[in-house]
Amino acid sequence: MKKWTSWLSFILIIALLTACGADAGRYIKDEYPLVSVDGKGTTMSKVYSVEGKNVPTVANELAAKETPKEKSKESEDQMFLVYKDKVINIQKDPSDSKNTLVQLDSIEYAKSHYDSSFLQGYLTASLLQSIFGGGWNNNRGSSYDYRGYTKTPNYKATTPTTGSTKETKPTTSDRTGGFTSGAANPSSGSSSTARKNDGSTPNKVTKPTTSKPSTNKPSTTKKTGSFKRR
Repeated sequence: MKKWTSWLSFILIIALLTACGADAGRYIKDEYPLVSVDGKGTTMSKVYSVEGKNVPTVANELAAKETPKEKSKESEDQMFLVYKDKVINIQKDPSDSKNTLVQLDSIEYAKSHYDSSFLQGYLTASLLQSIFGGGWNNNRGSSYDYRGYTKTPNYKATTPTTGSTKETKPTTSDRTGGFTSGAANPSSGSSSTARKNDGSTPNKVTKPTTSKPSTNKPSTTKKTGSFKRR
């Protein structure tokens, strides 16, 4: 009995240690394909795509992986999870409402990019000051209003080159008709050769030539001379 009790205790300890070591950022990187990267080093933002899940579902899953210091109220459009070392911005994918985009921001990136009044609409000011520092405020001017990957029109990101990025195949279109090589010049009387898309040359249609009937009367020859009578 004591052996079973010791074994169960050991399993519980391992489970607790595993839970404590959970990292929402690592889970995002391992589970979701990378869409975009902006910045470098400690000031970096990465955007990932989650297919078939809405914003609240993804936010709750990430919060279960690692408990945040604060989670914004539930919203179908945008939610935030704040940690001591990162800010996770969860947004509805504007190109497909069934999917969700997860923006993983370092603290320095969030501090230097987000508009303070915007974040305070989702999170408490005291928490933001404790994470970003007491001197953090909106000193970028009224024209600056960064709201995240999908909410800021002037957002420019670097296209990632990692293998997790989905490749987009170029679209092809079927073309019909023909193209002309060598433009015709009506004044010079030169003609152009039409070709089909498969490279073949259509048969030329030769218009029948018509000739006007001759108006000249047939010529007759008069024979002259004489014959002798025997």
